[in-house]
Amino acid sequence: FLIKLEFLIIAFLPFLGINAFICHQQKTLLSPISRLHISLSDEIDVTFQEEEEEDDYLPEDDEEEEELLNLQPIRRYQRSKKEPLIAIIGRPNVGKSALVNRIAGTHSGGAIVADESGITRDRTYRDAEFLGEYFQLVDTGGLVFDDDEDTIFAKEIREQAMVAINEASACIVVTDGQLGMTAMDLDIAEFLRKEVCNDIPVVVAVNKCESAMIEHTNVAEFWNLGLGEPFPTSALHGVGIAEMLESVYEGIVDKKSAITGFGSKVKELKAAKKNWLSDEPLPGEDDTDVRLRRKYGLGESAMKTLNKYQEAMDAFEDVVRPEEINVAIIGRPNVGKSSLLNCIFGDQRAIVSDIAGTTRDSVDATMERPSPPGSESESTLYRFVDTAGIRRKGKVQYGPEFFMVNRALRAIRRSDVSLLIMDATAGVTEQDRNLAQKISDDGRSCVIVCNKWDAVVGKDSSTYEKSVKYFRDELPQVRWAPILFISAETGQRVSKIYGAVDLAIKAHRRRVTTSTLNEVLRDAILWQPPPARRNGAQAKIYYCNQVSTRPPTIV
Repeated sequence: FLIKLEFLIIAFLPFLGINAFICHQQKTLLSPISRLHISLSDEIDVTFQEEEEEDDYLPEDDEEEEELLNLQPIRRYQRSKKEPLIAIIGRPNVGKSALVNRIAGTHSGGAIVADESGITRDRTYRDAEFLGEYFQLVDTGGLVFDDDEDTIFAKEIREQAMVAINEASACIVVTDGQLGMTAMDLDIAEFLRKEVCNDIPVVVAVNKCESAMIEHTNVAEFWNLGLGEPFPTSALHGVGIAEMLESVYEGIVDKKSAITGFGSKVKELKAAKKNWLSDEPLPGEDDTDVRLRRKYGLGESAMKTLNKYQEAMDAFEDVVRPEEINVAIIGRPNVGKSSLLNCIFGDQRAIVSDIAGTTRDSVDATMERPSPPGSESESTLYRFVDTAGIRRKGKVQYGPEFFMVNRALRAIRRSDVSLLIMDATAGVTEQDRNLAQKISDDGRSCVIVCNKWDAVVGKDSSTYEKSVKYFRDELPQVRWAPILFISAETGQRVSKIYGAVDLAIKAHRRRVTTSTLNEVLRDAILWQPPPARRNGAQAKIYYCNQVSTRPPTIV
């Protein structure tokens, strides 16, 4: 009986503007009550239509979409200067991703780590904290200067690493202490000495030095890199990480490659504490001032010292981060997810190729919509997360792909909106239906994005309506989701994604009044009474209420 009641309420959710609902999988489709639809249409309207563009036959814009076009232009989000960037580079398979996970504390769900080279390809960013200082780490792929057939995507990985170095305030070169120094290590060191060391500090981390007895022997030869003192570290056990980061902080302060004051919080706190507890006269104090400060905490010098100590303590407060709308880009392999991210970002943010499975780690890009002039509201931030292509469960073997798929599924659960990317030329496959069901089960709002619309041949005035009807019929799990037909290669209608995301967020966070819900429930019961028991007793439903949002949940 309760399941059937849920089916009745589900039939009216699209008319309430609700994009997601936690319930059992719907088995039947119910026709709407037209009178109720008309009464609610003026109050709640979250429809989204396509814009008519040149050489395409699409319906005209409605007034709501025209308002979206008048919003502020989208731009890349400028990273806070208070949080400098530290680049992790090195040759393949030396433990760069493991070191990033160790420093950032993201062993579960962080960068993918496996005992094979070439796992990391794109540059990925992680937030980290050490000694009260917040910064960002950027993980890069293995840096190789000699291209050959065995080094797949070597050129693209090198370009990604160069972008990370140009953005960084410091650089950590990771080497393998067990294998020793190699020719590739020397090539990287020579490049850094010529191009990087004059601007930012470079620190050598000799990884895989778990044994304290032989670590000094393993580290000695890395002095030949000419990059200063090498630090024996172990990303697996955390050995030597603190000493290495302290050296990085000192280099940033000496080179002044980050904002003034970074890396000196602990020193300032120690100096303020020492002055407060000092028995010696401070500058401007006499013996009486020292006695009042030490015994009673009184006097002008005592207040100044206490204020400096309090300021040093306040500097360790957590950084307030602006709220972001997390948008997960989900789909089968090779449907154009990374191409869409690059088109949104306006640059080569992720490596793109015709080879399925090019993207491995989740790659993110943050875009910003500034607030209108004169408005007190904050800017809107969109964090787009590109994920690995998800194949059928039976084809995924335990290994790197297993962790790639797990991170992609985790991105769905953490997202506010999921962009379900599909190939417009291939239609809907069984895996597309599985992903749509996963988004619905996780209670996420969704936007269906049909990529490669420019490759569809023979378009006419009815192609758009037929395509919308086809995708609606094939994807009943997310029939409430708006549909976009885009081309990531040409940029056609990619800008419409922001409007669709805003509408999906609005519906996902909508709260419907109790009176409206009970009106729907009353009409639903009149239309389809609850089933009777064997003894003929009729079940009665008196009341329903929305108890939460994200997703909207009705009890």
